[in-house]
Amino acid sequence: MSECVNIPVALLKDERLSLSDVKVYAALSLLADESRRCVSTRNEIQKASGVKRVSRYTQNLLRCGHVRIEKAGDRNKNTYAILTGDEMNKPQQVTLEEFKKEFLEYSSGVHSKKTIRTHRTAFREFLRVEGNKPLHSIGIREIEHFLSVKKREASEWTARKYYGSLASAFEKAVQWELIKVNPFRKVKKPKPPEVMPLFFSGDEFNTLLSGVQSRDFRELCITALLTGLRLGELLSLRWTEIDFTSKVIQVKNSETFTTKSKKNRTVPMSEELFRLLRERKENVRNECAFVFHNEKGKPLKEQTVSQQFKKCVRSAGLNDKLHFHSIRHSFATHLVKKSVPLFAIQKLLGHSTSKTTEIYSHLLPQQLHREVNVLAGVFNLKSGSTN
Repeated sequence: MSECVNIPVALLKDERLSLSDVKVYAALSLLADESRRCVSTRNEIQKASGVKRVSRYTQNLLRCGHVRIEKAGDRNKNTYAILTGDEMNKPQQVTLEEFKKEFLEYSSGVHSKKTIRTHRTAFREFLRVEGNKPLHSIGIREIEHFLSVKKREASEWTARKYYGSLASAFEKAVQWELIKVNPFRKVKKPKPPEVMPLFFSGDEFNTLLSGVQSRDFRELCITALLTGLRLGELLSLRWTEIDFTSKVIQVKNSETFTTKSKKNRTVPMSEELFRLLRERKENVRNECAFVFHNEKGKPLKEQTVSQQFKKCVRSAGLNDKLHFHSIRHSFATHLVKKSVPLFAIQKLLGHSTSKTTEIYSHLLPQQLHREVNVLAGVFNLKSGSTN
């Protein structure tokens, strides 16, 4: 904290602010960058700034949120301007590139690797299309143009993905008081046409397995089909997370892995999967912590597995659009066909809301016909028996 107490130059915008006030604001500005919270009590102010006497005027400004400190001129030098009153409403002159760096640094500590990659790609594409503009100048026109370009260059799905990523980033910019309003909230989110998820029929999956030479890869595919786990969840699965006594698999967050919903869940094992994993456990080397691993005992990489799976699909002469995630769709699809409730499937898949699971509801009409026919038996109704 010593560097934020010794401020060489201060540009005072309020004559009632003393040099001690400048030190306080400088210290709290850096502290806020670290903790993202407001500090207003006298003890917190003194501890953060090293200033023993804090004026009542300063305390009131801080407590009411009527003051902000920002660097003046070169952002890399300890030159600060104290803003009060109406001046606080002026947006900070932060460019999109500067915000990108700050947000990605924040994202690296709270988001999964996959989400970080999406954020990084979304920013890169937005900068490529719209250029490095001041953050507060980005509005509806720029966003709609960007989405239009991505729909043309890629697809509606890609535009939707980038919209979601950038919208959440700009929401953080609002929280950090870099902009007043999130401009993405004024633009309609791209809505791609509804597409039914591809899945394997029983014959197709058996055809796929018949062409798989590696026993490890074959067992990976079977485990995916019998659990519905995502590829990342499978590759992060450890033996300590499999309870052979209760016949359940614990899908857990760890220091190196975070589930998509950020929640843990329990997935039951079928008898077939229980036998497969128990036999695999008996043959595993003691030093291998992961259920599926490479020759060095390290977890497999998602990209490597996906590429190998695509080769197997093509070798089997199956639909080229089928990919590893299609096994997860197959798990859900065949459960729906067997009349398993969508709520139960939601829990097994680890969907945070039922909305995601509802993509499989297109399979329900035939079953619903059977269900509504039950009413005739309940009320003993006969055709033509109207009064």
